[in-house]
Amino acid sequence: METAFDVLELPDEVLARRAAEGKPDDFEAILSRYRDRVYRICYRMAGNAEDAEDWAQECFIRLYRELKRYDPSMPFRPWMLRVVSNACINLAKTRSRRRDKLDLGIDHLSIPAGNGSDPVQTAIAGEETRAIRAALDSLPLPMRQAVVLRLLEGLSFRELGEVLQVPTQTAATRVRRALIRVREQLHKSGVEVVV
Repeated sequence: METAFDVLELPDEVLARRAAEGKPDDFEAILSRYRDRVYRICYRMAGNAEDAEDWAQECFIRLYRELKRYDPSMPFRPWMLRVVSNACINLAKTRSRRRDKLDLGIDHLSIPAGNGSDPVQTAIAGEETRAIRAALDSLPLPMRQAVVLRLLEGLSFRELGEVLQVPTQTAATRVRRALIRVREQLHKSGVEVVV
């Protein structure tokens, strides 16, 4: 008889195959492994906690529905990130039809503001954060997706290419072009960019 501990020790690929065969405990194990990561991606794409919660639930529903298409001979993580990332893009497009502005959700990220006791430094850091957010908001969704996954989630270019289903060089080019646009936008806003 298999215990919950045994299920938690199984590789993602096995869990995904078994979940697709109708074993709910295996999908629950996938959910517990990736819940935080999926939420972070959703938060960064949605820009707020309320939408991120809804989006994460939607992503897991889509993930469950798509499991029958997963090939267990391929790594699970890039496939799962692709499903989540595409779901977020679709949700963002739907939301953008209702609202004009999308926020990347970097409110929780802070720009170092010195020792924190200097109000001028704190004000400058706040302006820089707003300028960065505005620059990121101005990116087309595919570029924003690439930046979120590469810089904020720490994917390698190879992993990014797998998730986006593009060659590694294309993934790297998207990130590079996005960063060039962000730098140009920040330069126009008067924010100094140190490379």
